[in-house]
Amino acid sequence: MPVPNILLWLLGILVLVAAVVWRRQADLRSRREIETLRQAIERLGAGDFQPVASFLFPSGVGPLARALADASARLGAEFSRLSSERDFSAAVLAGMTEGVAVVDAAERILFANQAFAEAVGALEASAAGRPLLEVARHSALIAAAHAALAGQGQMQAEVEFGTVRPRTFSLTAAPVTPQGREARGAVLVLHDVTEIRRLERVRRDFVANVSHELRTPLTTIQGFAETLLGGALDDRNANLKFLAIIRDHAARLGRLTDDLLKLSAIEGGSMTFRLEPVSVPALVDHCIEAVSLKARARGLEISREVPENLPFVRGDSLRLEEVLKNLLENAIQYTPPPGSICVRAVAEPGAVVLCVEDTGIGILSTEQERIFERFYRVDAARSRELGGTGLGLSIAKHIVEAHQGRLWVESELGHGSRFYVSLAVFPAEKEEETMAREASRQPQTPA
Repeated sequence: MPVPNILLWLLGILVLVAAVVWRRQADLRSRREIETLRQAIERLGAGDFQPVASFLFPSGVGPLARALADASARLGAEFSRLSSERDFSAAVLAGMTEGVAVVDAAERILFANQAFAEAVGALEASAAGRPLLEVARHSALIAAAHAALAGQGQMQAEVEFGTVRPRTFSLTAAPVTPQGREARGAVLVLHDVTEIRRLERVRRDFVANVSHELRTPLTTIQGFAETLLGGALDDRNANLKFLAIIRDHAARLGRLTDDLLKLSAIEGGSMTFRLEPVSVPALVDHCIEAVSLKARARGLEISREVPENLPFVRGDSLRLEEVLKNLLENAIQYTPPPGSICVRAVAEPGAVVLCVEDTGIGILSTEQERIFERFYRVDAARSRELGGTGLGLSIAKHIVEAHQGRLWVESELGHGSRFYVSLAVFPAEKEEETMAREASRQPQTPA
């Protein structure tokens, strides 16, 4: 065979081998690219939105890789936006004071914030995934959720949880209904209205108590006035007695009106207090002097155990006198003769504590928390007989609290009572300035 023909055959064989090798390499490269693309799609399905580098796919799958990279970037951005909105919504719901829970169509809890869990007495972590009936055992709540899921629209109810300290909630159950479809779930919202209901009860009780307190003197005044107009006016002995009764009940109405106005001013924040350094020994002496005649008339002895070197307290002297006089008058009123009343004062860190102790009838432990309520009386008949309005201790407590102080009682039935008043000490540097100013005002004795 001639040499040129051999060369042609060899060249043909080399071209064929090169084509086979090139084809095999192309197939291997294509398989590697397809495998890499498959792995990228799997990562995308698993939530990894890292874009695929399209330059790694120079073959025919390059356009597909670029499309996948674009889709991965868009999905990543959308997923990030949705995650941010979800985290924001979760933070808002978790921080709400209202209890919020979401249940599915099977009345199983999908989400419950801390406020909802606390309201129904469950743990927030253990609420999700459990049936609503298992977490919140309250018939009204379950009925409202069931009605909302049944397509009856938004439901309203009022529920109460707890036994020792019950809390009242306004419940709203709203269905989660996609357009044109059945309810897929419901949102339950609990709004705490315990304080609102308490204030409503206080208002009702206050109106009822005021009406009751006003009815007796008004009826008495009206009755005796009609008696006088009916002919008793000509009987001098009778008309003087009736007029004295009318005067006493009119005075009682005046005291009641004054106390109501005072209490309203304190609670409304319109009463002003002139805060200045107040001498505790002088305050005690002044109050004891004011009630000493009444105490002696009842056969009671009043004493004091008040050190003269007590620090000044910060307060309004007139208002503090009103508090201490009220405590002393109550002690006189509820201490049978022969009895004794003692006013003590001790210095504590940052405060001075006053104590009015008597040997009176005492107060039941069940009533000690209520004696500071408006119109509450331990002995109602006796208090009204002596002209009490039932507002004195309530006013005293408000005044002390307005001074950032504390008023409380310790008592045992039949063994007397001890009323304590804690008042903040006036700042030391200002106290020195006040004492120096008072000393400068005193007349100087010539040498």
